[in-house]
Amino acid sequence: MPNAVTHVIVAIVLIDLVRDYLFKKKGFPLYLVLIGGIFALLPDLDVLAGWILGTLEYHRVFTHNFIVPLVFGLVTLGLWYFFRKKEYWKWVLVAGVGYLIHVLLDLIFSGYVYPLWPFSAFQYGLQLVPYSLFGGTIYAGIDAMILIVWLVHEYWQHNIRDYI
Repeated sequence: MPNAVTHVIVAIVLIDLVRDYLFKKKGFPLYLVLIGGIFALLPDLDVLAGWILGTLEYHRVFTHNFIVPLVFGLVTLGLWYFFRKKEYWKWVLVAGVGYLIHVLLDLIFSGYVYPLWPFSAFQYGLQLVPYSLFGGTIYAGIDAMILIVWLVHEYWQHNIRDYI
């Protein structure tokens, strides 16, 4: 399973790239990138609940699905339709994208997710980088590589000062 930092960095990088190249920063404030990164941690709140309850048996069962991002998407459409001139819909959109990125990372790299929970107990995972590989330390390396590539990109685009 990717580290918490991986979820945040990947969400921030992807949302920031969309902000830079699709929106050209117009109408897409930098704080929305941060919101997407924060919401990329949300699915792992079930770990906190597991620690409180004394069991991690249900990690990825209730929170790692595509139903929650779908709800974020539907709320986004509703807010956009009724409050087009306000930014409410953008907040919900980046929150849902951050959440979706988390679920996709877990599905692709390690472990299983329940994509249609609560409607189905079907679980799926590609297991491209099993957590047991190098005792999970490979994820720290992935974090470092993503961060360095993103910092180089920001330096070349002369945008690194945006984050100071």
